[in-house]
Amino acid sequence: METNEKALLIDRRYTCPVCDKQIRSKSVKSNSARFVNTMADLRPIYSNINITKYDAVCCPNCGYAALTQNFNNISSTQRKLIQTKIQTNYKSHEETECDFYTTEVAISRMKMALLCTITKEAKDSEIGNVCLRISWLYQDLADEIPEDAPDAASKKELYLKEAENAAMKSYQHLTNARMNENYPIAGMNETTLDYLLSYFAYKKGDYQAAMQFLSGVVSNRSTSPRLKDKALELKDVISQAKGQES
Repeated sequence: METNEKALLIDRRYTCPVCDKQIRSKSVKSNSARFVNTMADLRPIYSNINITKYDAVCCPNCGYAALTQNFNNISSTQRKLIQTKIQTNYKSHEETECDFYTTEVAISRMKMALLCTITKEAKDSEIGNVCLRISWLYQDLADEIPEDAPDAASKKELYLKEAENAAMKSYQHLTNARMNENYPIAGMNETTLDYLLSYFAYKKGDYQAAMQFLSGVVSNRSTSPRLKDKALELKDVISQAKGQES
């Protein structure tokens, strides 16, 4: 994948809304990613590139970072919070030249986005969305480990634990968003969000909540056939887990 990754990217230019500096961030070219599948936690899989690695924009001058779709959505109050709590402690540096972002670099960028998103006191939906992507990236990192690599099993276990921790934080914030915010939430409509929350509740071991979230997904006529199939698969998995518990 890495051999062809550079050709699928462009350097997109932004004006940082915190320090007003011109910056660049790598972005996936339109219609260049070849979709393969969506995992149970909605992690997208593409055959030729990992698009999640390019979901965050980071300013090397002041330290402000956010998901691409939220980068310019910052109020004057939030700007002051970033300037006071991030920029004053951030060591400015030149943009690092590279052909593409490794998964480790992408995780670092996404964690900076999480720090800034929390610092600017963003909505639960935005925080939960960043946490979701951190979870996906740690799973990607675990998938990249060669089976014959030194300490492969322990590294994979560590990365998957980090993925789980991020997923549970996402679950917490997106559940709060569901109660207090209007749709779309983190880019998701009602049925998609409820499916994701059902999956996270299942992973947490709260099978009752998982079934409650899932019931509306299965019965809603507006649910897409693909999502309904995933929901029915998840329903069977939860039912089996409940049976084993009793």
